[in-house]
Amino acid sequence: MNYFQGLSYVFGTILILTRLLIQFFPERWNRFELNTAYTEEQPRWIWYVGGFGLLLVLFTWYQHFTLDVPNSLAITLVLSLTLIKTSQVLFNYQQFRQFVVRVLTEDRAVLARINVAATLLGLAVLSMGYCLY
Repeated sequence: MNYFQGLSYVFGTILILTRLLIQFFPERWNRFELNTAYTEEQPRWIWYVGGFGLLLVLFTWYQHFTLDVPNSLAITLVLSLTLIKTSQVLFNYQQFRQFVVRVLTEDRAVLARINVAATLLGLAVLSMGYCLY
């Protein structure tokens, strides 16, 4: 198994499993998101996780350019898209938190659309790991 295949399996599994947790344990998920993950004050650990995410993306780009793995650009680009959310959580925290509160407490239809999109992306990423690598 190469790096990109493993990354596809891990990333796809996380995308799907978190959606299942949201679906089957909505109240517990809401409490976790609002009271632990996205508290009113930006938690310090968010910077550590954001830094880890940035390092993972940079390492993945490094692997893309140094290893000769066909189609490695596919998962590299998908993983790089996580930097959009990371930048919002790090540098626009209050606005991002307002969005989270609105989606979790007022407009669950948006959450449902996000969950469907994330599940489909997870299935696509898992398929990439199986078919491309």
